[in-house]
Amino acid sequence: FFFFNDTATTEIYTEQIVGSVRCVQETDTYEIQEPWKSAGYESTKYVSISGNSYSKEFCRDFGEELKKCVNLERLNLNDIFVGRKKDEIPESLTNLTKYLASNEKLYAMDLSNNAIGPNGAQALAPFFETTKTLKVLIINNCGLGIEGARIIAQALQKGNVNLEVISMARNRIEDDGVTHLASSLRNMTELREVYVFQNFIRKEGMKNLLEALKSTTKLEALDVQDNYIIEGSVDALISIIYNSEKLKVINVSDCNISEDSNERIIEALEATNLKFEKFGYNYNELNDSDLAKRFLNVLVTENPNLKRLDIKGNDFSKNTKKYYQETLKAANKLQVLSRFESDDEEEEDDQTQLFSDLKV
Repeated sequence: FFFFNDTATTEIYTEQIVGSVRCVQETDTYEIQEPWKSAGYESTKYVSISGNSYSKEFCRDFGEELKKCVNLERLNLNDIFVGRKKDEIPESLTNLTKYLASNEKLYAMDLSNNAIGPNGAQALAPFFETTKTLKVLIINNCGLGIEGARIIAQALQKGNVNLEVISMARNRIEDDGVTHLASSLRNMTELREVYVFQNFIRKEGMKNLLEALKSTTKLEALDVQDNYIIEGSVDALISIIYNSEKLKVINVSDCNISEDSNERIIEALEATNLKFEKFGYNYNELNDSDLAKRFLNVLVTENPNLKRLDIKGNDFSKNTKKYYQETLKAANKLQVLSRFESDDEEEEDDQTQLFSDLKV
């Protein structure tokens, strides 16, 4: 793979380190050094230029280099426009991606933490409409909004892109944006992981998303933290629990789930045989002692591979907390339990990242 680190020298990797590219960021020039030329572009399978600031001119020239990497499989463009003006980013994205659709090996791309917005989404649309191999798309915290989500969702749908992993978190896509996304996800038969946490998705949008996913037979991970699961969307979530036999990661923390809905969700968990590895249920009014114990019992009893259980912000009594600690300790799983309470926002943010655990 090909990796740009934070220094001015970029190391190139294939099966082993073979050389470097020197990039002078002040003028956005670079030179391909002899070791990479000798190894050949065909040896490059991974390119990362993450954590830097590149001009549209650099992106134009670098896009030409990417065109030569015919066996490129993974591309990390996370946080590459630090300090750049928003109006130059769309052209930069066009320059970087215009030749990638013809790549027959590229399956994973991370575009997170860039000010893409709707205009940048429009610049990316031709790639999404024509790629035949993309399976993993991570586009978190890019300021997409409703319109950016619509553009990308429709481009994916037009291109019949059959993703396995989609992460469009922290983009304020709201109900209308996620409804467009749901329309494209409905036809993705290979979909395994969906991450749309912290997007201001409310009742109708969440219902549309979850209903689109309830017939997805290969779904393994669903993270909708910090949105709303109320009324009809509760029914859709329960349908996913019943229908998704491979589901092993779910995060519905901070989703305003009511106490009545908690009971229905727990009943669904008790009626299935899902083998969860991670379960997020922070701040969801899981206050009733009997319900809280039933929730724990089904997770501990049915899930020998449980690695993480988040239950902060639920109003547990001292006896309930003690029950959780003793039950998990007896199962040799005390380490999977989150804190019962936390006011540390940075810790909350770290936990979200750890829960998703996505990287290209």
